[in-house]
Amino acid sequence: MDIFSSYRLIKVDDGYDLELFIHNPGMNDTEFAEEFGRIDPDNRQRLNRNILDYISDNFPGIRIRMVKVMVGSLLLTSFFYAAPIQAQAAAGTQIQAAQSAQQAGNYDYSARISINGQIQSFYSKPFFYNYTTYVNLYEFGQKIGASVWWNNSSNTVGINKNGTQIAFVRGSSVARINGTQVPMPRSLVVNDVTYAPLKFIAENLGYEVTLDSTTNTVMVNKKADQAGSAGVYTVVAGDTLWSIAKRYNMTVDNLKKTNNLTSDMIYPGQKLYLYRTHLVKSGDSLWRIGQQYGVSVADLKKANNLTSDMILVGQTLIIPWSGTAAPAPAPEKPSPVTSWPDVTYIVQPGDTATSIAKKFGVSQQDIMRYNYKDPDEWFNAGEKIAISGYAPRTYTVTPGQDKAPARKGALVDWQTEGKYLIKRNYTFTVVDVETGRQFKAVMIGGYNHADIEPATKADTEIMKQLFGEWKWSPRAVVVYINGMNIAASLSGMPHGADTVTDNGVNGMFDMYLKGSTSHSSSTSKVYLQEHANMVLKAAGQ
Repeated sequence: MDIFSSYRLIKVDDGYDLELFIHNPGMNDTEFAEEFGRIDPDNRQRLNRNILDYISDNFPGIRIRMVKVMVGSLLLTSFFYAAPIQAQAAAGTQIQAAQSAQQAGNYDYSARISINGQIQSFYSKPFFYNYTTYVNLYEFGQKIGASVWWNNSSNTVGINKNGTQIAFVRGSSVARINGTQVPMPRSLVVNDVTYAPLKFIAENLGYEVTLDSTTNTVMVNKKADQAGSAGVYTVVAGDTLWSIAKRYNMTVDNLKKTNNLTSDMIYPGQKLYLYRTHLVKSGDSLWRIGQQYGVSVADLKKANNLTSDMILVGQTLIIPWSGTAAPAPAPEKPSPVTSWPDVTYIVQPGDTATSIAKKFGVSQQDIMRYNYKDPDEWFNAGEKIAISGYAPRTYTVTPGQDKAPARKGALVDWQTEGKYLIKRNYTFTVVDVETGRQFKAVMIGGYNHADIEPATKADTEIMKQLFGEWKWSPRAVVVYINGMNIAASLSGMPHGADTVTDNGVNGMFDMYLKGSTSHSSSTSKVYLQEHANMVLKAAGQ
């Protein structure tokens, strides 16, 4: 007896997709689906041969591209064939050719991805599965300039770009877009890599996605005139750079710079951009961006219709030109916040920004803004956070103020400034005060002080040479990050969690700034004083 009870043919561009319904063995559909998922690879190969025999017997001359095996309404597995099967009544050679063409497992790795006209190379190959194109979320995010984040404790990943934030639990078929839950094709986890549905992700980030089925190329392109009609001008007959610049309160020089023009020649139909843009990255602030481009915070906020100083990683900001050739006003330095607001909270295990906001009846955006958090950051259990206003914040150092690493750094208070400058996953340079030797390190967490790891095996080797052997006794160091030299103290004993793989050491290290404390109330006062002394030494005191 055939193992298939019925079928359904679905017309597609280059043939048919076939749904085969398997005989129900007596248990309910869900139980059978779970049991089927335990079938070993040899049995899957036999199932594939049964499918090919079924096609040969029942559909001679019909081109079959994909087969879905169903029990009731549940999908058990899919087979996507690299070349459509066109079986004849006695065409064993064609069936064998189709078998050899089938990809390993149930994924078809023939997918090619083009982004803005360029074929892309991926370390983790994209694939087709269940009528959907899947890509490694992290790699895809890198290629389109998006910020990708993950939270191991909640098994959640996300991608942010141009003010759009998409987040989902790995393996889930729902996502949140800017906080609103929406359905999506189920995400997949293959060899611990998160694969996301390409079309869903790209289209929600402002791209158009089309498929060239003849070459299996998925084309991802920016939507036309994404900058907006107000930011793009189409040249008409009689226009000159001078007339356009005058119309939009620009200078001819700024208009040429924005469009990379080397002469004054323009032609009808040419599109000219009327402003520059900046893609917000982790660590950016309006003040820092304004300093980079020579514009004021007020002008940045006006150009982008911002009502606060909060910006999001992945957001695109308009960078206005000055209306005249005169230099822009000096950037404004933010005012310090000197005290905690009336309502504060100690984060509990399992808390999220969303749950905390719900608990206090405030918005998630305010919770993040009041605590100077980027959208891809999360809170630590035991951490004190602000609810009804901004947390205390000082501004001793300025990004970009130092041109190179130094053996002397500024005294920066960890609680009110340092933890906002040295954030989780940031990579920075550590300078040993005594010897001047340097190595790279990664901040992996911590809220009372920074927990760090050397970035590579070579960095670990340098660090170990500085300490002679792994030991708790700290050394005076300077952290060089985003153009700032900050006085710090680093201990030399690996302990606790290990986050940076293949760096030659198992564990993390304590790094203290001014005002840092231990994560434990039982830590030796002598150890804390040693760190305080080393921080002062790193500041030249």
